[in-house]
Amino acid sequence: LQVTSMLRRLQKLGIDKSDPSQLTPPERSRFARLDIDPASVTWRRVMDTNDRYLREIETGLGPEEKGRTHRTGFDITVASEIMAILALTTSLADMRERLGAMVIGTNHQGEAITSEDLGVAGALTVLMKDAIKPNLMQTLEGTPALVHAGPFANIAHGQSSILADRIALKLVGPDGYVITESGFGADIGMEKFFDIKCRYSGLIPSVVVMVATVRALKMHGGGPRVVAGKPLASEYTDENLTLLQAGLPNMERHIKNALKYGVNVVVAVNSFATDTPAEVELVRKAALAAGAMDAVVSTHWADGGAGALKLAEAVVKAAEQPTHFKFLYSLDLSIAE
Repeated sequence: LQVTSMLRRLQKLGIDKSDPSQLTPPERSRFARLDIDPASVTWRRVMDTNDRYLREIETGLGPEEKGRTHRTGFDITVASEIMAILALTTSLADMRERLGAMVIGTNHQGEAITSEDLGVAGALTVLMKDAIKPNLMQTLEGTPALVHAGPFANIAHGQSSILADRIALKLVGPDGYVITESGFGADIGMEKFFDIKCRYSGLIPSVVVMVATVRALKMHGGGPRVVAGKPLASEYTDENLTLLQAGLPNMERHIKNALKYGVNVVVAVNSFATDTPAEVELVRKAALAAGAMDAVVSTHWADGGAGALKLAEAVVKAAEQPTHFKFLYSLDLSIAE
């Protein structure tokens, strides 16, 4: 593995030699000296404990570190690039390539330094060789569920792993149905699913299930701030059609964004006990008017699978319709474009 990393580094530097004795002194220097600029190192430590005081730390303060201080910090594990790689990888060999391409900083000339340059990509792959396998779990009613990777679309791409989806599709067969999650809202998770995950996986979605709640739409309409530990304001527990109406454009925009990709949309109205029939019906009508193929109230939180039966029927019906999925941008475009 170490030899592989060395050969890859030579290739990256444009040095077409594999015999160390043939390297010129300048080539040896370029090959062996990473010349890392300590101020440029962006790779942070990760752990599963969310301790805000460790987000920014200074290392190298001990007597043995000889004053080589560095400003760094801790991220939660799901914010690590390795977690993002785990979700997007398609094989062990593919993961090896992705881990090697991670940039940890630059040298003093501004050139990227990768984990491959450090010679640790092979070791990283060995550490992750078992983590690449999805976890088989189940719902309370015994429905199989593959749980794999960290769906935080605000700090990563917010997707369940490609491997989990492929395994699920293989298990259910050509006539089965697989539901995969895209985290943190349609404006983040769904669009990253289309723009990033679909490109790497080659899988095309049949239907988008967009979840909406009366409470969230009221907040989008300008409702009072919700503070953890404090009772909900009456606007969220009592019928308020005016506030709900003001928040509906948020859902309507998400529906229209999904339709731009050419995928049919079913809205799941995740109903709370305090929702009134008039509020729920207002959301349904707005969703249909915005272009959703159907909008169905779901009470799975209270009734289990039976409470989502009508939603499942709507999803099956929508999935049977033709899909005209397309990417909205080419990878050849510049960042500004």
